[in-house]
Amino acid sequence: MGLMPVLHALLGSIRVLVMLVSGPVFSDPALGSRIRVMAALLITWAAGPVGTGALSSSGDWDVASIVAAVGVEVMIGLSVGVGTSLVFAGILQLGDFIAIQGGLAAARAIDPASGTPSVAIGTALNTFAMLVFLVIGGHHEMIEGIAVSFETIPVGGALPEVGVFHEVARLGSVIFEVAFRFAAPVTVAIFVQNVVTGVLGRAMPQLNLLIVNLPLHAGMLFLIIGLGASDMLHVFKDVLEAWPSQVFSLVIGER
Repeated sequence: MGLMPVLHALLGSIRVLVMLVSGPVFSDPALGSRIRVMAALLITWAAGPVGTGALSSSGDWDVASIVAAVGVEVMIGLSVGVGTSLVFAGILQLGDFIAIQGGLAAARAIDPASGTPSVAIGTALNTFAMLVFLVIGGHHEMIEGIAVSFETIPVGGALPEVGVFHEVARLGSVIFEVAFRFAAPVTVAIFVQNVVTGVLGRAMPQLNLLIVNLPLHAGMLFLIIGLGASDMLHVFKDVLEAWPSQVFSLVIGER
């Protein structure tokens, strides 16, 4: 029984660590494993779980109960981390959509977050969204939410209802929702430009559409992004500001 507080701290740190590894910002390779482990222990210690769940309610606990508790903490941390990352996956998908529309799908760069090559525009938009997320305090919201989760889902307690994880999985639709909604202006503008170029091609047969179209597509893409940068900033802010609270409300209940 004397080791029970240590066991609770270690189990709680697993929940926090999994959230840091799978969630946005904290999963960046610039943060080493040691920093994540130390941050998880510190957050767990500072949170001071008020509930101790199944492990403390029974006078004796065995290896099976500890393994089950570890699984619960991993599932909760993954639900929060992956759920919060979905909106950033949608922004990366947005970059793919508009890059294809603008004829820049071949322009790829190494994504610093994942270490894999991705469309350069998508990487730029994702980095921009990360900056907005940090400015509005989204990382603070995640830490606060995972700390509050110890009150509603105590360490060593049971998993939330299965419907909770189904709802988190349904949040995956936000990837296409964000991508289609933000890519719609670019799609419409390039469609209109294609119609105009087609009309000019019929009126001027000597016009080489294959040579003209690609610069026009790229120019139209950068023009729309430049003109809509301010509006995009406000839309990103609204989406990113509400998203962590929405994820936490599903996983741990209303805060």
